[in-house]
Parts: sequence; C-alpha cells; structure tokens
Amino acid sequence: MDSIKILRIRYENIPLFHDGCFEFSLMAEDRVSDPTQVFQLRRNLYTQKLSALVGINASGKTSVLKLIYLAMSIVLERGSLNTLVYDKSLLQDETKITIDFCHGDSCYELHSIIGKRAPSRSMGTELYFKEEQLFKKPLASIKSKKDALYFNQTRLALQRSQLPKDALGFLKFDDSIVISIMTDRQLPAVRSLITFTNNNALMLYGQSASEVLHAFDSNLEMLSSSMIDNNISYTIKFKSDPRTFHVTSEWGLNNLISSGTIKGQNIMMLIEDVLQTGGYLIVDELENHMNKELVRMITDIFKNERINKHGACLIFSTHYAEILDFMDRKDNIYITRRNQTDTSIELLNYASEVKRNDVKKSDVILSNYIEGTAPSYESIQALEDYLCSKMD
Repeated sequence: MDSIKILRIRYENIPLFHDGCFEFSLMAEDRVSDPTQVFQLRRNLYTQKLSALVGINASGKTSVLKLIYLAMSIVLERGSLNTLVYDKSLLQDETKITIDFCHGDSCYELHSIIGKRAPSRSMGTELYFKEEQLFKKPLASIKSKKDALYFNQTRLALQRSQLPKDALGFLKFDDSIVISIMTDRQLPAVRSLITFTNNNALMLYGQSASEVLHAFDSNLEMLSSSMIDNNISYTIKFKSDPRTFHVTSEWGLNNLISSGTIKGQNIMMLIEDVLQTGGYLIVDELENHMNKELVRMITDIFKNERINKHGACLIFSTHYAEILDFMDRKDNIYITRRNQTDTSIELLNYASEVKRNDVKKSDVILSNYIEGTAPSYESIQALEDYLCSKMD
C-alpha cells in the first residue's frame, strides 16, 4: 500500500467538547459484508469511503469538520499550525492531538501536544508544538482491527524533545515531526469546502468539462473563467442562445447561473483531485444548493469501485437525515448534539447507538430516538404559540 490512510483522529483537552475530548474513526468497525463500500488496507483492515456528520443547527458539526481538517493537514499537507485555515480558538494550551495512520508498510501513531503563546503584544497569539511522539510498527503485525490502534508496547520512533539541536534548527516551531517520514512521493490530497458553505464563489480556472457542467445545468453550453490583469472574468453561454455573456464579478455570475451549478463545479473539481490521490474531501452542509438526486450522485461516485480506485473519502455534514439513507453502513455516520447538562458538544457514532439494521436511518434521527437529534416538540410548540399570539 503506497497511499497514506488516516485511521483515527482523537482530541483531548479541547474546551467546546464534552469531557474535553472527541474521537473520529475512519476505520470500518462493523463487519464488512460488501467490500465495495470500503477500501481494503490489509486482510480485515478497511477504511471508509464515506463518512457523515448529522445534527440539528448549532450542534457542533462545523467545529468537528474543522478539527478533522486540521489533523489531516498536519499529516498529509505538512501544514504549519499557524498557516492552516481553521478556527484557532478551538484549541487551547495543552490540547493533545492523536492521529493514527498507515504509510507504506508501516502503521504510525502521532501524539502532539499544542502550546499557545503570545510572543509580543503586536503579534497576537501563536500556536506551537510543545512535545510530540511518533510511534511506528509494521503493518504486517496487525492481525485484527483492534491491533491497528494498539501502540502501548510499540517502540518510539521519534520524540520532538529528543531531536538533535541541528535537526530542531530545521524544524519550525509550528511544524510537526511527522514531516520527517514523508517522502517526495505524491501525498493524498486534502480538500475542503468548509469556508465556502455560505460563500458560493466559483473556484474554477479554465473551462468546465461539458459532462460536469450538464450534470448540474443541462441548459448551459459553456462556462469558463480567466484572470486578466489580476481581474477575474467569467464567460457563459447557454444552449439555443447565440449570445455569449462576459461578467467580471461573482455577483454578476450568480445572476446568470444558479448557486447549485457553481457549487457543483467546485465540488467536482475537488473530487477529481482526491480520487486521483486517494485523498479526502471535507464538505460542510453537502445538501446546500443541491437537489437530492445530485447529492446521491456525489455519494455514489465515492462508492463506485471503478471510479474510486484508491480509497478516496468524502467527509460531510448534513442537516437532512434523509441523505443518511444513501449510506450503506452504520459505522461511518456520526451524530453531533449538545449535552443536556453543560451544552458541550458530544460526538456519537451511530453504530454504537443503534444496533438494528432494519430501520431507516432517517427515521431514527428524525424520531429523536437518539435524544438531541431533532428539535424538541416543546420548542416547536412554543414557536407556534408565539406566532399565534402575534396574530391577535
């Protein structure tokens, strides 16, 4: 196996979350009856091709996605803590990140302790790695799923504080020691549309493939963009219309084509990246601007063995529980909810909460069978009573 695959991400001492921690696994924990729905690493070790987060408004879905993106970027993008795009307020001094992943013929566990400091009044707060440990074991030593995450008796491959001074001199304070094991081979792509959830700007440069364009708008003949003198220009042509439209602003583009078409071009461009490298695409509110069948089309792309040959994974959040019925497994669905005592965020695995396979996942979520997954009856009734009072 040449590709790098993330197995698990765990955070500790993170204020927003219940008990200060959460764990997100990309391993197939349940029995694998259909191997086409997962990606095989070794024997009975599989990773997910789809992973969903579902929850009501303000339940913490976006925060979870941001932290998943951060951890993945540290390993797969050699990213520096202070240059990656995420909400730094999610971390605090002494936050611990544990990342389990496979690379080549080895399995690794990275422990990183984050520090937070203000070097000067003018510079503001910066993050750095206080300490890190990297454990390594042969992939061939893994006999079961549990073995993959067991490192208690595994030798320590690297420790940040034990590195020679000359090595530390080349390592920036906000770069992880994990970059030392990454070769020059192409790393799996990590792509994110988190920042585009409420900002529907076209990311495309050049001309959109007609097959991609027509999947989202059959009336369009051509859509392209170019940069001239640092100014973006969009060219649009519709079928059965001799005119060609040229606009030079996102506002002008949004007046001509739908938000769903724009999002569709963006997401398909990133899907191509992650499919080619066996990477990860993170999308917040996948259903935004999308017809239900288009969402199904996107999830089906990742489930298709002929297309997804390298085990690329789509990680997305949704408000619409019906989308979960497109998912063939239970262990790749996570639920975010607010703890009833202290309103902290809880991250639950659906398979741990629901054992039955004969009930539609959307029915489970919408029925509030797992408490906190649907708006309360009392809140809805109170809203209706309030509106009634305004009608007097």
